[in-house]
Order: sequence, then structure tokens, then C-alpha cells
Amino acid sequence: MENDTKNWVNIPNCLTIFRLLLIPVFLIAYYQLPEKRYVSLIVFATASFTDMLDGYLARKWHQITSFGKLCDPLADKVMVLSLLFCMADGGYLAEEKYASLNWVILLVMLLKELLMMCGALFMLKSGVVVQANLFGKAATVLFVTGIILVFPWHSLEGMRTVGHYVIFAAVCMSLLAMVVYTISSVKKLKTAKMN
Repeated sequence: MENDTKNWVNIPNCLTIFRLLLIPVFLIAYYQLPEKRYVSLIVFATASFTDMLDGYLARKWHQITSFGKLCDPLADKVMVLSLLFCMADGGYLAEEKYASLNWVILLVMLLKELLMMCGALFMLKSGVVVQANLFGKAATVLFVTGIILVFPWHSLEGMRTVGHYVIFAAVCMSLLAMVVYTISSVKKLKTAKMN
């Protein structure tokens, strides 16, 4: 069940907004407290928890809104891109011998997200809202897992190596999500035009 867009003020949507507000907090903690990276990791973990909680509550309480459908994945994207920037800047996304891949991964994801946002705006102007798909959610989970593994809060090279593979899988899953999203959008747009 979807609520009227005007009635967007509810706990799930407030959690989404809170997650967006945590992003600058994470960036400040990451760069201003380099000796206490666990602080930024806690902020990141809190943001990730609100991501799981807002979707669960929206479904449980039947508080799914157009605002939530658009802003929840937007918050995910901004959060992940902010984290990827920090990890690329520190050279943590790829092994040292493939250092240039750090910025390649960030650029690929940035371009992908820009295309997705342009597509979402176009669909919205056409009166169609397309929800994030299962592949997109899976990509977010993989990114969160991979980033935790490569995050500079430990000195275990084995853990970082696993993290590099998980991040690569997340990039592939994210690109697959874009393809699925595009196909779904085209179908919904055709249906909307027929009605």
C-alpha cells in the first residue's frame, strides 16, 4: 500500500533523511580523525542500519510513499559513493599493484549513478516511479560488506583481499541492477502511455 505523497512525514522517511545527514558526519570524522577511524566506521554502520530499518518499517506499517521510493535509494547511492571516494582516495578499493583501479571503480559507479538519476527524473516527469530492484539492494549489501572489509580499521591483509573481490562483485551487481532497472522503466513507461 502506498500513502499519498503529501503524507510523506513518517518514521521510515525520517530515517532516510537522517541517513543523508549522517553522510557529511562520516566524511568529517573520516578526514578529521585519521587516528580514530573506528569513529567514522561507527557512523557508517549506523547509516547502514537505518537503511535496513526504514525499508522494514515502511513495509510493516504500510508507510511506503513515492518520497521513500525515490529518496531511500538516493540516500543509499550518496552514502556508497561517499564511502567509495574515501576508499579510492586512500587506495583501499584495489590491491596496491592495481592502484589505478581505485579511481576506475569510483568513476564507473559515479557515471552509473548519474545515468540512473537522470533516468529516474525522466520517469518521474512521465508520472512513473520505479522502485529499486533486488539486484540494486544486493549491490548495496555487497558494497557495505566490501567496504567494511577494506576499511582502514584493521591490518589484516587477507581480510582486505576478500574485500577487494567483494567490491568487484558489487560493481558487477550494480551494473546488472542498472540493466534490470532500465528494462523495467521502459516497460512501465510503455504501460503508462497506453493507459
